[in-house]
Amino acid sequence: MSYPALYRVFWPPTFSEVRGQDHISTTLKNAILTERLAHAYLFCGPRGTGKTSSAKILAKAVNCLDLQNGEPCNQCANCRAINEDNFLDVLEIDAASNRGIDEIRDLRDKVRFAPSQGKKKVYIIDEVHMLTNEAFNALLKTLEEPPAHVLFILATTEPQKIPLTILSRCQRFDFRKINTSEIANHLADIVQEEGVAISEEALNAIARKAAGGMRDAISVLDQCIAFAGARIELEHVEMVLGTVSEEATAALIDTVIGQDYSRLFVSLNDFVQQGKDIKQILRDCIQYCRQLLLLKVAPKEQLIELSPDSMDKAKQQAQALPVEFLGRMINRLATAEKDLRYSNQPQIVLETAFVDLMIQGTEPAVQAVTEPQKPQRTAQKKEQTATTAKPVQKLVASEELLQQWSEVMNRIKSKSVKLHAFLNEAKPAAFQNGELILRFSHQYKFHYNTVNQEENLRLIAQVVQELTGAPVKVTAELENEEGHIKQELTLADEARRMFGEDVPIEII
Repeated sequence: MSYPALYRVFWPPTFSEVRGQDHISTTLKNAILTERLAHAYLFCGPRGTGKTSSAKILAKAVNCLDLQNGEPCNQCANCRAINEDNFLDVLEIDAASNRGIDEIRDLRDKVRFAPSQGKKKVYIIDEVHMLTNEAFNALLKTLEEPPAHVLFILATTEPQKIPLTILSRCQRFDFRKINTSEIANHLADIVQEEGVAISEEALNAIARKAAGGMRDAISVLDQCIAFAGARIELEHVEMVLGTVSEEATAALIDTVIGQDYSRLFVSLNDFVQQGKDIKQILRDCIQYCRQLLLLKVAPKEQLIELSPDSMDKAKQQAQALPVEFLGRMINRLATAEKDLRYSNQPQIVLETAFVDLMIQGTEPAVQAVTEPQKPQRTAQKKEQTATTAKPVQKLVASEELLQQWSEVMNRIKSKSVKLHAFLNEAKPAAFQNGELILRFSHQYKFHYNTVNQEENLRLIAQVVQELTGAPVKVTAELENEEGHIKQELTLADEARRMFGEDVPIEII
């Protein structure tokens, strides 16, 4: 005995049960009630959004013997026959496999005959954009002057490929992607009816994976039920889909931020060894970075689709990362996904994309600080600048500088908002003998790693020197979990410690 797929079992029988397409369902019901039906319809939109379902419901409605407020009754002989695919006057044609002129000529010859069972003869042509030019030309005459008893419903995912002569003779409806919450709610109804328990995290993961397609979501749910049985958890969904968890993706982003090359390669190799598809790894990272970008620019909108367990970490990363870096990261990973089709070494494409991002760093604006400012074009502008600029306050006492650390932070912010955000987690521990020591707690390691970059230390030293009037060396320190300072010496520091400060050192 064959097992019916869930998406066929839960096929919507009426317009009101088509999820996410209320604008189309309402229009079609009103057209039926007022007898203002067109002779040809074009249903456009992404896969799995209800085009074929709506076409079948419309075919039932125009042939229903007991219409209920514009909806088919699903009880009369005609409705039952259409539901069982046994109605002679509703013909479904797959244009992908019947795309030639001979098939369309045969259709054109048969439309002249009156319906044998129902009120109207309905032709549903799926993926109509696959027809050849000759087939479209053969169909055109029929669409121009169809018999009164014929209704054409054309469905396509690519309306731009349909000739304008065909488009102009159809009433067009654009089906939109179904939002994640609507998909999740429908899946919840299905599992309840099927007697299956599923966690909210797993439900949302399936809904997000569907990317707006209800049929895809139901198919994934069906697969998860076959895999996990009567109770589905998030890890079951991740195993079935081969996706990377949000926690693992967040950890991967941390390695990029902290420029930890060794950990990066180990993490990516672990994903591959676990059987994760490389394209899926890139897609999951792109989606996660998009969520970080949304948290950055639209944190109160309904676009955020992260799980509650990942939200705190994501907010921390979004606050620390500049918009331009997130945009660059999304673009670079999307380019890598596109490059996979041309490469026989997909893992190298994956690794190279992340290495490129780590080499560029997260702060593209820091270098711009050192660029010379353009001279003002007029004397009047120079005067205005002179009157509005803050006077440089000379400070030499360490206590005075530490007391006015807020002034240092304000000047840093005016030069680099990103560096200011990272520097917020630092404490000015000491300022002695021309050396400023900045200290980070152990939980802010990637803040420390960013501030400790040469160009960032140079910018901080520049600002402090403006205030003190003397050259300054800036040193960043990281505490361990016990509160002690974790020393991370460069090769040059190690050499000077061993041979003395006066020995010239050259690192090659």
